[in-house]
Amino acid sequence: MPDTGSEGPDEGSAPTARPGRHLHLSRRSFLAVSTAVVAAGGTAVVLGYNRGGAGSDEPVVGGATASPSEGPAHIAPATRGGVLRAYNFDAQTYDSVDPHLTQFGPIVNPHSAIFSRLLRYEDEVTGAIAPDLAIAMPEQPDDTTYVFKIRDGIRFHKNERVARLFPATAGRLLTADDVRLSIDRQRNGASPQASRMFRRDGWDVIERLEVPDANTLIVRTREPIGPMLELLAGRHAFVLPREVVGLTDEITSPDALIGSGPFMLDSFEDRVAVRLRRNPEWFRADDRGTGDARPYLDEYHAFFSPQEDVFQRAAFDRRIVDETGFTDPALLGLTHKTNLSDIMLEQVDAGGMLAARLLLDRPPFLDDRARRALHLALDRQALIDLLYPSLDGEPSAKFSGAVTPGATRWAGDAETLAREPGYRSDTAGREQDLREAKLLWSAALGSAPVDLRMIAAGIPRTIPDRAVEALRAQLQGALGVNFIANIDLSGTALIAAALQRNLDGATEGAVTFTLMLEDGGVDLDDWLYPHFRSGARMNTYRLEDPQLDDMLERQRREFDADARRQIGLDAQEYILANVNARLEICAPVERRLVWGYVRNSRMSLWNGANQDLADVWLDTSHPAFEGRPARVP
Repeated sequence: MPDTGSEGPDEGSAPTARPGRHLHLSRRSFLAVSTAVVAAGGTAVVLGYNRGGAGSDEPVVGGATASPSEGPAHIAPATRGGVLRAYNFDAQTYDSVDPHLTQFGPIVNPHSAIFSRLLRYEDEVTGAIAPDLAIAMPEQPDDTTYVFKIRDGIRFHKNERVARLFPATAGRLLTADDVRLSIDRQRNGASPQASRMFRRDGWDVIERLEVPDANTLIVRTREPIGPMLELLAGRHAFVLPREVVGLTDEITSPDALIGSGPFMLDSFEDRVAVRLRRNPEWFRADDRGTGDARPYLDEYHAFFSPQEDVFQRAAFDRRIVDETGFTDPALLGLTHKTNLSDIMLEQVDAGGMLAARLLLDRPPFLDDRARRALHLALDRQALIDLLYPSLDGEPSAKFSGAVTPGATRWAGDAETLAREPGYRSDTAGREQDLREAKLLWSAALGSAPVDLRMIAAGIPRTIPDRAVEALRAQLQGALGVNFIANIDLSGTALIAAALQRNLDGATEGAVTFTLMLEDGGVDLDDWLYPHFRSGARMNTYRLEDPQLDDMLERQRREFDADARRQIGLDAQEYILANVNARLEICAPVERRLVWGYVRNSRMSLWNGANQDLADVWLDTSHPAFEGRPARVP
């Protein structure tokens, strides 16, 4: 599931923080990185509770007590209001505006601010889960039954646009039946969109849903399921009003993006901007105990990144935007030499990766030796050095297996991965990998030249500008292939259509080799099950592996966190050694610059956590706020 986040900075920047941390850069430290760096905000402690606490409204973490998580402490605002402005990629529809149908990219960010879920992740790194629409964590009378009580008085968004286009929805009370319909919609095999409900495999664990009254939902599963709460808190478990779904069971217009979350959609201009406005009737307004104020911001404007660094730097310097990433990592190094007064450098090990998907049910990758040859021929370290130069000696991208390093609960050991064939970069290991790659390729496909056709995402621009040519040189040099690359100028819309044809087993229009930034997930099941289970809707490789299927099913049935993690590690090792259907290259270290007057700001692992914007506020007393334009020119 591709995304287009900010690129990693270059050498010479300030010392880095651990994932989820902020570095507060004073004027002096910004100009001279050897001076003191003060952490912005304190440590946010996320409490975890065992699953046995039925009905609790406290966060739950995988059946065990959570350790404290790093991040800025919540600071109550001195003032409420204002517009947060950012450069990012939120304002692009890659395949669908429908939050249940899209499989791609940053549009999930506005979705997560607009729509609510039954549960939510309080902290994606630790996996802490808390109630959202639900009053409390569910009662569990047995291992297959979850009883949720829905909060009273939750209303769908109401503004002039919603009242005009969807009068029956505007301000309507949300009920347990809306939750039921939003889940049933995704597991309905008779829907006209059934083939595009990419998360249907997850929802299939549900046997039935019952709504005994307007505020009660009973979920009954077919068997005990370890990650059931994680499914209900997932990044796409959004609750929609029934009236916005058309006759074809698809939301086709941004106007129909109507939820009950902290922000309402004000406007959506594809590849221009998405603007969100404060929901004054948000049901969680006072969860922080600071008064009926959240969200603190009046509006959030996400301008589509022009990926022109000189322009973006000028806009950031003038505070036209309050936060931004950069395409060229060298820009942060240059920016350190300027006279900026107070900036935060935010970073996190990304929950997504740069990866290539292969199609396995036809040549050339029907033969597993050809897939293995490609895996060994890739020089991942060279690609990292080219695309993600380091920042002050710290990596701007890391090797990734099927689970990225940012998902620390489930990822394998990074040092072990760096010694694996296909990842090792020492001279002897690299030469051995290339020799084996040539032998495997020749054994699988003979000595005749082979056309290797690839379609690459057009966004972010580092993929078409740098990655494609680097891959061409690597694979032609190592395997002698005739490398033919096409760029998806839409971003990933053409890739989306081709991957759908892959799923359908089409003989025409399928794609054997893609390159793009892919989304991952939060829970182990998100990372592995929909992508590698035989017949799963995100298994665009058409992979069928009974041994792997068994591991993926076992992790679903496991409730012990340590045992489940071990199954996940075994599955990742098996995928690396025996499958090679998706060639993971690296996971970026996401970084952005944020003006110091932006308070309670925190980067998420990946797309889908913009509900946290409800906590963000603008400190008008901060010296850097003076001179900030009230409006964008």
